[in-house]
Amino acid sequence: MAHHRLVLIGNGFDLAHGLRTSYKDFVSSHVCYSFDTFSRDGYYSDPLISFEKKSRPVEGELPTPDNLHKVLEFCEANRLVEYPSNFYQRLVKLCDKGWVDIERQYYKIFKALFKNPNLQDKDKAIGKLNADFDQIISLLTTYITRINSTLQHSMRLPIEDSRMSFFRGVRKEEDGPVTFLNFNYTDTLYVHGYANPDEVIHIHGRAADVTNNPIIFGYGDETDPTYQQIEDAGDNAYLEHIKSFGYFKTHNYQNLHRLINAEEYKVYVVGHSCGLSDRVLLSEIFEHDNCRGIEIFFHRRVDGSDNYKEITQEISRHFRPQNKRKMRPLISPYQEGNVIPQNR
Repeated sequence: MAHHRLVLIGNGFDLAHGLRTSYKDFVSSHVCYSFDTFSRDGYYSDPLISFEKKSRPVEGELPTPDNLHKVLEFCEANRLVEYPSNFYQRLVKLCDKGWVDIERQYYKIFKALFKNPNLQDKDKAIGKLNADFDQIISLLTTYITRINSTLQHSMRLPIEDSRMSFFRGVRKEEDGPVTFLNFNYTDTLYVHGYANPDEVIHIHGRAADVTNNPIIFGYGDETDPTYQQIEDAGDNAYLEHIKSFGYFKTHNYQNLHRLINAEEYKVYVVGHSCGLSDRVLLSEIFEHDNCRGIEIFFHRRVDGSDNYKEITQEISRHFRPQNKRKMRPLISPYQEGNVIPQNR
């Protein structure tokens, strides 16, 4: 019997279409845009970052605003940049090293503030962190909206294209229905003809429809030991950016639950890292009795290595200890052909 196919669409799917949608792309774009404005006007400031010339002369030639590392190196050498947000400064530093996960860093800093017994005004510190995170969500929404506007001109990869051949196996009509659980905020699935609107659940919202399907951005691991302490503290501001409360704004989560409760399904992981920021949601999908398999599509790096093993390790974290045996037969063995192309 053919199983319903539940396709988890993550950021690697957008990257395969040449879109600059990683968190590093977003942070780099904001810093470089801010520096470009400073270069033109002599000053730039927002709640996250500011650039201002000091009385001392500037040494060196002004870099072009298209390389984060060079911009930061120049600005720090000349003491031109300041960060009203310590949180954002941390993101920029991580991004400059080549990696950043905004949601995970938010929760890590939040926990450190929450658990710090020497913090004089905990509510104020957490309020500032939440305000900075709100600013990042606003900027991210604007950034993804711009990305959406370029989709029509991005590299088109039809299903028949050999570079996206893995979608042939997912989309074969004789294998039964398919639902795309889209964790991205973009409309790549529609523009490139992979799915019809009634086949897609935008579980984290859409930049193209923030009124009816607002962006959900935060942390979703309520199994973390500290989380119960956070809830028990009794301050709703502490729960401001926990994903579960964002899911209540739409029917997306309920639609997903109806699907996984109704019939057997096989999961296809396409460009999703399966990280802990979506732990509760992914655990419900992977551990459900109706889940009949998990097939992974992975990214192959320039040096020939790939991230298949890393994805299996992340998936393992979504299974409780008593269900580890259940996990092993569910995950399909490594398949050489399950490579997601990268066009960047």
